[in-house]
Amino acid sequence: MLLLLAALAGLGLWLWLGKRRKQIPAAWLGIAGTLIGAVLVAKGMPVVGALVTTGAGLWLRYGGMLMGRASPAPMPTNRADLSRAEAAELLGVTPDADRDAIIAAHRRLIARNHPDAGGSAGLAARLNAARDLLLK
Repeated sequence: MLLLLAALAGLGLWLWLGKRRKQIPAAWLGIAGTLIGAVLVAKGMPVVGALVTTGAGLWLRYGGMLMGRASPAPMPTNRADLSRAEAAELLGVTPDADRDAIIAAHRRLIARNHPDAGGSAGLAARLNAARDLLLK
């Protein structure tokens, strides 16, 4: 029984370290915890298994919020919040830049600041609003 607990603890540690390095989806940790809890219940440890399964359920429900993940991204900024000068400064172009320069600057900045690439959703929304305002 001790060997089973050590193996399950090792699996949990491996998943936790893998999440830190490779960004394993949070759901996999909850699923693994549920399976570990079920195995513990089947092996005759219902109290420990129930605690592990409950923890896994909480992980599935609340995910990374328990680990200090930031709150959801703010709502996108609309065009009314930016002036033309601010939009041009944000994209790094002159206020009278042509369409191609605006699009090139936007693509360069959004590639680095897109939420899927680890950037901020708020900044990406502001970049999109600035592009839309200058292209208008």
